[in-house]
Amino acid sequence: MYSLQSAKFTKIVSDNLRSPITDLLFVYGTLMQGHDNAFAKRLHGQSRYVGRGWFPGKLYQIDWFPGAIHEPDSTSRVWGEVYHLHHPAELLAYLDEYEGITDEPPLYDRVPVPVQVAEQTVPCHVYLYCLPTTNRVLIESGVFVADR
Repeated sequence: MYSLQSAKFTKIVSDNLRSPITDLLFVYGTLMQGHDNAFAKRLHGQSRYVGRGWFPGKLYQIDWFPGAIHEPDSTSRVWGEVYHLHHPAELLAYLDEYEGITDEPPLYDRVPVPVQVAEQTVPCHVYLYCLPTTNRVLIESGVFVADR
């Protein structure tokens, strides 16, 4: 794990702030630590955990998995984990399949979102839910907890 005060973390953050393409990924559901699916295992094996983070928005229980909506002016937060990807293009293509971004209609879209990690805001790829949230249960804490 990177220390948030380390020179290496500062370089990763500053490099990512200069580039619209980031090698940081924020996850808030079944890709987080403690989940035992093949996609989470691959993420954890091909990345380095940076730390816990959040972005303004809302988190919903979709089914056995959550869906997040980014709302920049919201006072609600979506909490999750940030990872530094070793081979972003490869790993993101693999995770895109898991997240259903090519489904018709797509479940999620991967977009850059500013994420708060400790005292810094960093741009991260985030899979945001694309379908209507009507009749979905709001997870008021912004923290997804599932039977793992």
